[in-house]
Amino acid sequence: MRIITVEHTQYDCSNKDQVLEKFRQATPIFQALGDTNRQQIIMLLLEHSALNVNQITEQMDISRPAVSHHLKILRQAGLITFNKQANEKLYSLSAREFMTTIKDLMMSIEAGM
Repeated sequence: MRIITVEHTQYDCSNKDQVLEKFRQATPIFQALGDTNRQQIIMLLLEHSALNVNQITEQMDISRPAVSHHLKILRQAGLITFNKQANEKLYSLSAREFMTTIKDLMMSIEAGM
């Protein structure tokens, strides 16, 4: 067992591999949330239950292709999902999935404290 001390607090590093694996699982989420345009899209989807790409574009200062690019990254990270209705995709948050990933990471870190 390896103990490290940070600011007078000791931490048990015995679950290092588990914590690193949880960090790897959460990395796409952190990368996706690191962009201000994607943060704005998340906020729009928090305000509205579902929006199509045109509705999102109308409320942002970037092009439709740029919005589509950001939606793809958010979708790949598991932060949003879409449902097809007629000829359009309606995007919405998939908070449960990514919150579970973040909670798992935090619990792994906490277990080593």
